[in-house]
Amino acid sequence: MSEAGRIQRFFERSEGHQRADMRIAALMVAVDLLVVGWILAGGTEGVFTEDWLPYPGMMNPTGETYQHNSVVFLHRFAGVSVGLALLGRLWLTAVAQLVVLNFGAGFIGSLSTDWNP
Repeated sequence: MSEAGRIQRFFERSEGHQRADMRIAALMVAVDLLVVGWILAGGTEGVFTEDWLPYPGMMNPTGETYQHNSVVFLHRFAGVSVGLALLGRLWLTAVAQLVVLNFGAGFIGSLSTDWNP
């Protein structure tokens, strides 16, 4: 078998594998949204000062690193989940993880705090 044939065979997937990829991608997007939601919910207790949050009140002085740690966690979570998806040849899942988690990290990083106005 030629090199081009092996590469083409690597990227081709069966119908069942494609369905599994779509299901896993949908499940992982739901998990990603829950994780981002938990981070946002934890930050409403005095870390984030955005007007759209339910209580943009007093800042928690122990929460100075919360935003940075949350962004780092989301990037690491994206790296691990994308790596596992690529190992399993779950292309759609890998792309979904990259998009949702990196945009979530960017959104959380863009929120105003007393330390990141």
